[in-house]
Amino acid sequence: APSRTTPDIIMGESCRLYVRGIILGYKRARTNQTNHTSLIKLENVNDKASADFYLGKKLCYVYKAKTKKKGTVFRTSWGKVTRAHGSSGVVRAKFKKNLPPSSMGGKIRCMLYPSSI
Repeated sequence: APSRTTPDIIMGESCRLYVRGIILGYKRARTNQTNHTSLIKLENVNDKASADFYLGKKLCYVYKAKTKKKGTVFRTSWGKVTRAHGSSGVVRAKFKKNLPPSSMGGKIRCMLYPSSI
């Protein structure tokens, strides 16, 4: 029997410490587009009340580049959830540098920090 001190994660079970999301696009009206605010749809967030939990949480967009920097081809762009957008669980987010148009429809990670509980 395995000892009680070893957690199950070491036995090969993966543990994801973020919530998956999809980048929908920039905040926009019919004619104007606001590039500095992105719209994010988070997994299993379907109303405004559950979106409020994620306010202030850090977002990480991971993408792949051609050239290696610091020993890796993966790069990140960091931002944070600023507020809810509508009543269907979509959130608005601002990034240190605006997300590129090629990121639209791409995956994003919503880290579960900083915690407010």
